[in-house]
Amino acid sequence: MSPPRRQARPGRAGPRHEEAILRATYDLVLDVGLQATTMDAIAERAGVSKVTLYKWWPNRAAIVMAAFLEHGRTALPYPDPVSPEQLRRQLRRMAREFQGPTGRVIAELMAEGQYHPDIKAAFRDGYIGPRREEGVRIIRSAVDSGIIRDVEPHVALDLIYAPLYYRLLVGHGPLNGGFVDAHVDAVWRALAAE
Repeated sequence: MSPPRRQARPGRAGPRHEEAILRATYDLVLDVGLQATTMDAIAERAGVSKVTLYKWWPNRAAIVMAAFLEHGRTALPYPDPVSPEQLRRQLRRMAREFQGPTGRVIAELMAEGQYHPDIKAAFRDGYIGPRREEGVRIIRSAVDSGIIRDVEPHVALDLIYAPLYYRLLVGHGPLNGGFVDAHVDAVWRALAAE
């Protein structure tokens, strides 16, 4: 389930306004952090009224998630088909993204989600859920093609991606090419069909 997006409504605001609002929201999260990105701050930065925001999004979580999805849509695609080379490329790209603004926003969304159920639900339903659906499809296809062993898809996804999120959140080790290479080698030994 995607987070609530702008609903088409009669009036003067249109797609250009939506784009400006989402850009202002994402920029605010980067500039001042998630907690300070309030509906008042978004309205002021975007040059619109709070009434306009509430016409299009039900709450702050929905608009922040819509902004994050708009800007992060192509940053972290899944490898398809699955192979050690494709996985290595994708996880290296993910590690680079996690070291920049995308990683900072993801970490903030996950942290704030522990205290605000609406942020947690929007992140889970708008970002994690749809990505996992795509990942499950790719894992099942790889199993059916004999590329990887028969494995429960959600477990395989956790095995592949959880260590990067763990390093992003805990910071106990670097998110670099050496880590990715060692991780992919270990994961592939566990998943590859014999």
